[in-house]
Amino acid sequence: MTHEQAQEYLLKSYGAGRKKGMDAVLAALALLGDPQEKLKIIHVAGTNGKGSFCAMMGSILKEAGYRVGSFTSPHIEVFNERFTVNGKMISNDDFARHLGRIADISRNIYGNDDGFSYFEYLTILAFCYFYEQNIDFVLLEVGIGGRNDCTNVIKSPLLCAIMAIGYDHMEILGNDLESIAREKGGIIKQNSPVALYNDVDTVQDVFREISVEKNAKIYQSKNICLDGMEIGLLGQHQLKNAQVVMTACNALRDLGIILDDTHVRNGLSKARHMGRMEIMSENPTIILEGAHNLQGAEACAQNMRELFADKKITVIMGMMNDKELDKIVNTLALPAENVIFTKPHYDFRATDPQNLMDLLKDTKKQTFVEDNCVDAFELAEKITPKDGLILITGSLYLVGDIRAHLTKGGVSND
Repeated sequence: MTHEQAQEYLLKSYGAGRKKGMDAVLAALALLGDPQEKLKIIHVAGTNGKGSFCAMMGSILKEAGYRVGSFTSPHIEVFNERFTVNGKMISNDDFARHLGRIADISRNIYGNDDGFSYFEYLTILAFCYFYEQNIDFVLLEVGIGGRNDCTNVIKSPLLCAIMAIGYDHMEILGNDLESIAREKGGIIKQNSPVALYNDVDTVQDVFREISVEKNAKIYQSKNICLDGMEIGLLGQHQLKNAQVVMTACNALRDLGIILDDTHVRNGLSKARHMGRMEIMSENPTIILEGAHNLQGAEACAQNMRELFADKKITVIMGMMNDKELDKIVNTLALPAENVIFTKPHYDFRATDPQNLMDLLKDTKKQTFVEDNCVDAFELAEKITPKDGLILITGSLYLVGDIRAHLTKGGVSND
């Protein structure tokens, strides 16, 4: 299987593949030698903050001299981003080779190419790749939820971390925070410690209940001091995320893992996260922020107010159709003078830009609709002053398209 064939195979599975469930994933992994049971895994769940945790924790562990694998989602430009070792993406050859092995096993089990789901393929690939790479620690990000997510096939993670809980994927996880928290808390395992985000009491109560049942020691992040720490990731919301990271470091130290204060300080300052409050250029300032749910939108709007209050802001916004569109549109538009509604080139689930504009309640803002996201960006450049700011947000697919345009002069096709 070539890299191009591997990409086509995965894209086909996005539409044609059916979720087979954890038992089926475990059966495939058994045929591959159960690599997931031979890895030291830090399992990360939460509505928002998972990627930020992995970026900061990975940077700290790398500073300490460890070899760190990270499995994160979604990718911004290419599939390979989802699998990194000390920040370096999996090679095209390794990606194709591992997926080819997994595809062969899928055909043997199911008799055709209608095998695992897109994310199941990626998860199995992550375990196989990281085992082959002799990784010291794996940062494993949950796809959706936790309890029934296919990353949850691991029996005994070294540590679990649960980030902020908010409203997203409610059709799967439930309509209230307690139900969502119970799904996320499904990653907590017997005797494995858990580091918790400083969330609302009703959410914390759910995690405490599960942790007592599983005899899992809780590490709270509420009173962690950040004095003297420089956070490489932009935004006030990253302070609470960093507290969870430092809490997780304390848990790892209690497990005998060597992490000194210099490793933590340097790791936090060097952490970077593609597509999340990522400044691409100046004059005008161009920021990519993949806020795609209400909690993320609120953090984004707050960051714009607090960090860029002196700038005239143009927001380029595109969204998928499975979100709280009304609230998110109006929240992301708050700091803007101009709002351009568009959609990513991958529009399988994209909302029509005109429909997004119709949701905007503030009629004083100047609004535009551009179906092509590159045209939307070029329009933003024309109407935004040199000392202003262009914010691309609402969908990581849209962020990926504009990032590819900025860095490569073209839109990603992955």
